[in-house]
Amino acid sequence: MTRIGVFEVKDKDLAGRIGRLYTPHGVLETPALLPVIDIARQEVPLKDIESMGFNAVITNAYLLWKRMRSRALEQGVHGILNFNGIVMTDSGAYQILQYGRVDIDPREVVEFQKGIGSDIAVILDVPTGNAGDPVQARYSVEETLRRAREALEHIDDERIWTLPVQGGPFRELLEKSARESAKLPRYRLYALGSPTVLLERYDYSTLVEMVFTARRYLPRSKPLHLFGAGHPMIIPFAVALGVDMFDSASYILYARDGRYMTLSRTYRLEELDYFPCSCPVCSKYTPQELREMPKQERTRLLALHNLYVLKTAINEVKTAIKEGRLWELLEEKSRAHPSLAKAFSKLAQYSNYLARLTPRAKGSQAKGIFLYGNESLHHPKLVIHRERVVNYYKPRKGKALLIPVDPSEKPFTHSRIYRMAVRGLDRGYHVVGYSPYIGVIPEELAETYPLSQYEMNDSQYSDVVERTVGYVTEYFKRHIDTYSEVIVIEYSELPWSTRLAHRIAQMLRELGLRVELRRIDHLGED
Repeated sequence: MTRIGVFEVKDKDLAGRIGRLYTPHGVLETPALLPVIDIARQEVPLKDIESMGFNAVITNAYLLWKRMRSRALEQGVHGILNFNGIVMTDSGAYQILQYGRVDIDPREVVEFQKGIGSDIAVILDVPTGNAGDPVQARYSVEETLRRAREALEHIDDERIWTLPVQGGPFRELLEKSARESAKLPRYRLYALGSPTVLLERYDYSTLVEMVFTARRYLPRSKPLHLFGAGHPMIIPFAVALGVDMFDSASYILYARDGRYMTLSRTYRLEELDYFPCSCPVCSKYTPQELREMPKQERTRLLALHNLYVLKTAINEVKTAIKEGRLWELLEEKSRAHPSLAKAFSKLAQYSNYLARLTPRAKGSQAKGIFLYGNESLHHPKLVIHRERVVNYYKPRKGKALLIPVDPSEKPFTHSRIYRMAVRGLDRGYHVVGYSPYIGVIPEELAETYPLSQYEMNDSQYSDVVERTVGYVTEYFKRHIDTYSEVIVIEYSELPWSTRLAHRIAQMLRELGLRVELRRIDHLGED
């Protein structure tokens, strides 16, 4: 029984996952980036790309058909490339985007890709591009879907067929395209296109919205490819929303233009006195030495460096998924450029959706979470916790003792302030911790993940304080009939505690609860 097209998920975090896609020429581990191979002009030998660990590439079937049709059909695409790895072929949609038309019809493209033995093939779609014309965008959606339905008679099961999703920045059209695409059988891979102009404009926020919309309405049992998004800055954000595969010619296009990639920005070669990298290229040469080389050799070496950076970006994301720290990686990356900060703010709006896809814990591999600032309020693992304590947790009836959680003493039930606060307390009190970002931590849950596995920036961000007050208030509102009165402890050695304690006491009184505010200045001897 063939396994071609089977997609296995091995690990996941947020909507991102590490998977295995089975193809006729081997298994592709995702997230994966497929370097674009130009059959007419390839400065970097494919054997060098393969030696770096890339076992899959993408090339253009339409250009093969136009330039060397007979030879391609005779030798196959693997023979033409002299490559025994996984080959994905695009159908010519990029040429439609550039020139308005191609000299091949949709059925010919399908039959040609079958004839040359593509492992992953794409039907001839009509790309939306980045045009601001909704009429053209609607046509691209409807015509691509029409072609996708017609192609069902001709596509086979010997390779993975890809269905592009259109609509671009027009959310309703993109949603329609994704919904209708999901209904069509036999397509084992979906693709989202037209990010190039958005990337050039640093409009990562719109791209985040496009990926979210498409992924939300496509079956998660099948992988999603993002055409042409090959800059390392956007890769973690796209993966976090559910993109599994990328392709890009950026590594060579940037190199031809003398541009040098890093994980967080791009430099002109002439700007550099030092290479901020230790890849084999940067370890062997200086910027000055590269500048003095003949253009062809300089381009080849810059392209190799750019590929190393792209591979690093992919591996960095995989590591974050394994550790359950993909959200923290996004927070870290969001500080690299204002456009990424804006993109992260957009992504944070989907935190409830991401929380539903995030594992609650990952056993021995799970790492403590990092809470940096306002955006950390939306951390999906905290969203999961707050939903659980509000909607599913059932505290016992009685009185509540609300005490601040010292982030340096976890779990809080082992802290000095806990021992002092409960000393002499009658058994009718239910102890509940309160903490910035997290909200409430009932004592019974104090040792559950991640309530004692986190590191926190406890500076008094106004949004953090107000949102935390809201989380605590929501908990007591939900359990208003459980508690007859609440004692709120303020501990002066925790600067945020004073502000939080007074605001919480005020809000609980407005709910109609009997509230007593107590201050602790010193813990004394234990």
